[in-house]
Amino acid sequence: MHLATHFHQAPAHLRLLIVMRAVAIVAMATVYLCFDCFLDIHVPFAAVGGVLGFYALLDVATLLRLRNPAPIGSREMLGQIVADVAILTALLYLTGGARNPLALYYLLLVLYSSAALPPRFAWLLAGASVVCYVALHFFHIALPLPDSEVVRGRFDSFTHVLLYAFIAALIAWFGIKLSALQLLQREQRRAEAEKNARERYLVGLAALSAGAAHELSTPLSTISVVVNDLRESGSPPPDWKESIEMLWTQVQLCRRSLSELAGAAGVEQLGQLRSVRANELIAQVAARLRALRPALPLKLALQLDDDLALQSDHTLGQALMNFLNNAADASPSSVELRATQDALNPLRLVIEVLDRGPGIAPELRQKLGKDVVTTKAAGHGAGILIAQAAIERLGGSVAISERRSGGTCVRIELAGFRLDSESRRAAMR
Repeated sequence: MHLATHFHQAPAHLRLLIVMRAVAIVAMATVYLCFDCFLDIHVPFAAVGGVLGFYALLDVATLLRLRNPAPIGSREMLGQIVADVAILTALLYLTGGARNPLALYYLLLVLYSSAALPPRFAWLLAGASVVCYVALHFFHIALPLPDSEVVRGRFDSFTHVLLYAFIAALIAWFGIKLSALQLLQREQRRAEAEKNARERYLVGLAALSAGAAHELSTPLSTISVVVNDLRESGSPPPDWKESIEMLWTQVQLCRRSLSELAGAAGVEQLGQLRSVRANELIAQVAARLRALRPALPLKLALQLDDDLALQSDHTLGQALMNFLNNAADASPSSVELRATQDALNPLRLVIEVLDRGPGIAPELRQKLGKDVVTTKAAGHGAGILIAQAAIERLGGSVAISERRSGGTCVRIELAGFRLDSESRRAAMR
């Protein structure tokens, strides 16, 4: 790959360092030439040229480093900028020490390090720069200034102009970089928000679909049994009216489930959170399961404060229904739904779905909630995964474990809050 391609693919802060060094080398060489040509101040060009040449080699070496695919870590970047400080210190030592206006380059290095390094390394480099600057007040080779007051005046004027130009360029550079950084951060936040919104919608739609599939499976199974009995009978059975009525009821259940799915699957509906009383939410889920599975002996235990509420959407109820339907499939004769408040944190809702089924097979225990898992011949195995994702999207957690006396326990924890008087009136509407 061409070196220019490596350069454009390198991290932005490293590209900036390479360019900044090149500009600094040219600017320093120009300043020393101005000293010699216009101010009659003769610096040791052999030594200064050697230091600037070494600086140029370091810049070229950094450019060639980009060919190496290994990542550039914070410690390597710290070493790079420490080398800049060391070279600048050597250069200033040869040319007047801290009085040299080029000492302001320390500030640029400190400013650069604050953006390119972690805070602890940036403070370390700032401290090193201060130490070097203070040391240069006492240890340096003085500039050979002529005794002429005119030359000294020119030197002071040149120094002031150079300081002003440097500070103006520094402020402009910092403002441009800060604006670009803020723009980049805004773009990143907007992209992240759009990504989260898409993920919320997809998870919500998947949760609704999984819940609807569970709800449709029961009436469709009943319809299949009744229709098969009617097909196998040679003539209409005496209770054919009851069978037709059964079919009609199950069809209405299917229509209701599909209607609720269609109504809740909109982008606005899935992304909109609302405050709902915890006890009402659990009671509605229990009532829905009883209507769907009238033969299921569901035991409901609610021990919740009346003003405990949750931030919820349609997917939470569907996720709970998913766990309840799984429990009912595994244990048709015993399913319990418990809702309590955490003893240590009363604002945390704890929901438990318990059954007396065969439990969790050892080979599936580690996969629950992490991979597609099913023990049903006609199942796709995504229900638990989708339900857990929907709950985690709302800030909750899911833990699935075996019961000591046999069966499975699904423990769901969700953060709640207290309804104030205004919110209570709104929730009751």
